[in-house]
Amino acid sequence: MKIGIASADNLRADRSADGKEKWGGAGWARIGQYVPHLRAAGHEVVTGIMWEKDDSIAIEYAKEEFTHPDVLIVQRIMHEGVANTFAKARKQGQIIVQEIDDWYWGLDTRNEAWKATHPKFNDKENTAFYARNVKASDHVWCSTPWIAEKVKERFGVPTVLLPNHIDVGRFTPVEQSTGVPTFGWTGSTAHRSGDLEQLKGIYGRFIRSGQIKMHHSGARPDAPPFHEMVGLAEEDVTRTDGVNVEFYPSLMCFDVGLVPLRDIPFNHAKSEIKGLEYSAAGIPFIASDLPSYRSLHNDWDGLFPLAKRPKDWIKATTSLLDLGRRVEMQEALLERVQTRDISIGAKAMLDVIGGLQ
Repeated sequence: MKIGIASADNLRADRSADGKEKWGGAGWARIGQYVPHLRAAGHEVVTGIMWEKDDSIAIEYAKEEFTHPDVLIVQRIMHEGVANTFAKARKQGQIIVQEIDDWYWGLDTRNEAWKATHPKFNDKENTAFYARNVKASDHVWCSTPWIAEKVKERFGVPTVLLPNHIDVGRFTPVEQSTGVPTFGWTGSTAHRSGDLEQLKGIYGRFIRSGQIKMHHSGARPDAPPFHEMVGLAEEDVTRTDGVNVEFYPSLMCFDVGLVPLRDIPFNHAKSEIKGLEYSAAGIPFIASDLPSYRSLHNDWDGLFPLAKRPKDWIKATTSLLDLGRRVEMQEALLERVQTRDISIGAKAMLDVIGGLQ
């Protein structure tokens, strides 16, 4: 089968400064890392820019080089008129699959993606066009049950649940510190929804008493400072700058991971991928008690602590000050995360592709 991929989170190799294809985080997690597995299974796969040609869809995979796929997988394509293009392509027998892993119709105004998609700031790419494009598709692949239910309810398009998986082999387990443990968070502060503020008033006391250190991996000079968002002094937090997705595992450089999420619909749509990444690096973690993490918590027999209130974060943090507890949890996480390895996720995706019609 010939599969074309058009993602707003992908940069074609010939358009990249170093001549290498670039994926953003979501593009890589949901599509990019699966491409080698699709090719290994015998599918012809091309990534690039989507164009309408001869009433069907062609992918420009290099400058003025085009191919017409049997199946088109699209991610976050929000241009006006795309729905009409999809309708023509479907009449020609092409199958259109939307990949959705974030609920763009519920973005918080503090999230950088809100300004990038809102008509007030950008009238050529926004969520109204996105909605029409999704509705005009054959299938929608969803990362969480919450998204799948919302897509069926709002757009009436058949959905398939494909939970997030990660390439466990890309991660190197951390060596737990025998001294003061470092707690950390990985990510861009520009793409949050009041999440990190859930930690205000919690970690200052632990840092001042010398019980923990704090680290932020993924810092950007143009993004809100992590230390301000969690209510700490600048000198309380060490930092590692953000990197391209190929180097992302290097950001896992602390003893305990944090997954604070505000209790809002947008975060109910979020998957448990950050917890999976921490697990692949052998990093014990604490997560907000929201749907995806509650589900993972149950599947993994309560292996990691959940937190709803400040006292929950404090209790969980206190328990993970103990080196023995962290090492025990690390060993268990490294074993459990194998069940969410990319090899398993790729098989599920290949099964779904084999049934497309």
